[in-house]
Order: sequence, then C-alpha cells, then structure tokens
Amino acid sequence: MAHSILHLVEDKDEVIAAIHRMLKPGGLFISSTTCLEGLLKLVKIIEPLGRLLGLMPMVKAFTTKELVRSVSDAGFKIDYQWQPGKGKALFIVAIKG
Repeated sequence: MAHSILHLVEDKDEVIAAIHRMLKPGGLFISSTTCLEGLLKLVKIIEPLGRLLGLMPMVKAFTTKELVRSVSDAGFKIDYQWQPGKGKALFIVAIKG
C-alpha cells in the first residue's frame, strides 16, 4: 500500500518498480496518490524555493495519466482506478501478473 506518498519520493517510477519486484504474482499494489496536474506550473515554481528555504518537503507534480502509465510500465495490470474529481487523489488497485 502506498497512500499519499508517491508525490513525495524522488523517483516514483523506481519506487513502483521496487514494489512490483517485492510482490508475488497475483499480489496487489494499492495506492491513493495526489496528482497535482492542475497545479503543475505553480508547484514547479514554488517547490524548489520552498525546499531551499526549508519551508516544505520535496513535492513532485504529475498527472493522473503519468501515474497510471508508471504503474502499468512497472508491469502491473490496473484492476480498478477512481478519482473523485480533478485535483483529487487517484485511487488505484493493481495486480502483479
């Protein structure tokens, strides 16, 4: 399970790939992740400055499509995905084939 974390790691693709390696075939990867697609430009401007000043953690902005692609590219089959609205967290249940 990865809840509210993937936007806070340096390389979400590597983290998802590592989870895939750890799971047995048929294992589930469940994620609820904030996709900051509506705030991409703002986050890319404010985040480095906020980190430099020690006011905020590293935050990676990516779209819903980018996250779905990352999960699929790692080798998972997405069984279910739901997002209650634009700018809300994307909930994914994926299965290792």
